[in-house]
Amino acid sequence: LSANRATRQHDDLGACTSMELLGSFYPAQEIVVTRLDQIRSAVTEYGTRVAADRPRESFMIMITVPHGQRRPAGFETAYRDGSLGTNAWMHEIFKRPLPMPDDHGVRMWGGPHTPFQFADCDPLWPDETPDEFTSPAAGHVGLYGWLRATNARVQRLSQCTHTLLDVATVAELRAAYAARRHPLSVAQDALRAVPQDLAA
Repeated sequence: LSANRATRQHDDLGACTSMELLGSFYPAQEIVVTRLDQIRSAVTEYGTRVAADRPRESFMIMITVPHGQRRPAGFETAYRDGSLGTNAWMHEIFKRPLPMPDDHGVRMWGGPHTPFQFADCDPLWPDETPDEFTSPAAGHVGLYGWLRATNARVQRLSQCTHTLLDVATVAELRAAYAARRHPLSVAQDALRAVPQDLAA
């Protein structure tokens, strides 16, 4: 296994347009396995170690099988489709984020190990100190940043009379993030649904 700095860029419709791949930047690790699940586990352990040593870096993990060595059944397909987890720490970037009236477009939706980011803004990473979004995000880095971004819009629109978790359930918010709904749209809908006696 080896880790290489990498980012993947997408066009407005989500199609991959390019991938930047730079040389290895972390010591490689040799593994001996006979099954796909062992490869997945090794990739997860290695990726977690790289991320801890190189925090906030975008990288992918390369698997090289020595010539003449047998590959576990299903290896080629699993490696190609990403199900071995080799791309879990790679930032997926929209080159031209779709515009949002009165707000920034989304540059990165993030994932379990990668951050949410608006265009022309810094990525939103979890704080070292837990906050009200740490538990709802359950360790998902992208969801955490999206929750913070959505909360900021709820507070702006309500003039700080509400927070996100006052006006939406965690289940609703997770579904909205999974559907890639813009934080401003989610905030507007949540505040419209607030009972009038609470909105006053």
